[in-house]
Amino acid sequence: MDRFKLLITFLICAAFAYGCTAKQDFDRKGWNDGDGLDFPRRNLMIDDLLQKYQFKGMKYKNVVGLLHEPDRFSYDSTNFHYQIILKMQGLDTIRTKNLVFWWNKKDSVITDYKVTEKDYPKKEYKKK
Repeated sequence: MDRFKLLITFLICAAFAYGCTAKQDFDRKGWNDGDGLDFPRRNLMIDDLLQKYQFKGMKYKNVVGLLHEPDRFSYDSTNFHYQIILKMQGLDTIRTKNLVFWWNKKDSVITDYKVTEKDYPKKEYKKK
């Protein structure tokens, strides 16, 4: 009986761990689940999103219709992005992952897109 309980406990833990890291099908509502700073389902959906949709050649308004308003535009407005991951340590950014779109502002057509990731070095603080 103890082995049975151990096996059940193991299976529950394994299912929970798999569920936390499993990929999910893209859905518009789930894409925007979050508090505006953290979107926990986007990283699980990004692969499915990119497999289902060919964004190159799509109009900006169609992208916004699918993904809602972008999280950020570049300073020169040649690209815009959706935040997938933003990890912070205090006030310091330690990791980012974004879905970036480049567009021709003249006719609002997406010319390219890609997922970008960056890990930032940890800052060392000297004690005085």
